[in-house]
Amino acid sequence: MYCDDGQVFIEDDDQCINCKNYAEGVSCPLLTALGLGVVYLEDSLTVTNCGFFKKFERCLHIVRKNENDNIN
Repeated sequence: MYCDDGQVFIEDDDQCINCKNYAEGVSCPLLTALGLGVVYLEDSLTVTNCGFFKKFERCLHIVRKNENDNIN
């Protein structure tokens, strides 16, 4: 995670990438504080042990069309 020109950027190795709260747009306390300028990053930060983190998992499956389907 790093800041550039007042914007916060999350990198692939940040725990935020897999966070359910982040994926659903829930206001993260850390990102909110950085965005409002309450705290500042002087360098980069890798988020690895966040208490706000909830694991986000996608559950995908393939839907196959077969001859019994009556879908046009």
